[in-house]
Amino acid sequence: ILSINRFEEKKNIELAIKAFAGLPRRAREGVRLVVAGGYDKRVQENVIYHQDLLLLAEKLGLKTASTGNIVTALSMPDDVDVLFLMSVPKALKDALLKSARLLVYTPSNEHFGIVPLEAMLVGTPVLAANTGGPLETVVDGETGWLRDPEDTDKWTEVMDMVLHKLQPKALEEMGETGKRRVKSVFSEEKMAERLDEIMTTMLRRK
Repeated sequence: ILSINRFEEKKNIELAIKAFAGLPRRAREGVRLVVAGGYDKRVQENVIYHQDLLLLAEKLGLKTASTGNIVTALSMPDDVDVLFLMSVPKALKDALLKSARLLVYTPSNEHFGIVPLEAMLVGTPVLAANTGGPLETVVDGETGWLRDPEDTDKWTEVMDMVLHKLQPKALEEMGETGKRRVKSVFSEEKMAERLDEIMTTMLRRK
C-alpha cells in the first residue's frame, strides 16, 4: 500500500497509518505501507512531521524504518510494517506506483492532485478523500474509492477489501478503467481542448 506526499501536516499522512493499523495483524502479514515523498532536512516542518508519524506508527504497534537510499530500502527486513522513503527519485517513484496494490491519497480539499492520475495511468487503483480534486479525477467504484477522511474505519475497510477480498481480475479491470479515464479526460490534448473551450465560451460572452 503506497502513500506519496510531501512530509507536511496538511497532507494528513497519519490517516494512512491509522487505517493500516486498523487491519488485523493477520491481514497485514506480507503487506507493507510505504510512505514516500518530498523531504528536506532543512525544512523544520518536514523533520517534525516525520518524527510525529514515526511516533504515531510505533504507538499503534507498527514497526517502522526510514531511509532515503534505494539500496537500503530494498534490503529492509520483512517485518517492517511502515517504510518511510524520504525524497525518492523519479525512477523509484514510478516503480512504486506500478508495484503498489493500492495508492492511498489522504489530503483533504486538495485543489487537484496529480498523484492519483499518475497511479491510475499505470493501472493502480486509488483510495482518496472525498473532497477537492479527487472528486474530479477518481470515479468511486470504477477507478478507485472515495471515502470520508474523518472516517478512518472506512479507509481500513477498503484496504482490507483490496488486499484480501477482491479478485485479481476485478483489480485488473479497475486498473484498466483508470488508465482509460486518464488518457481520455486528462491527457495533454484533452486538457488543451477543455481549456480552449472554456476560453472560447468566455470570449463569446458580453
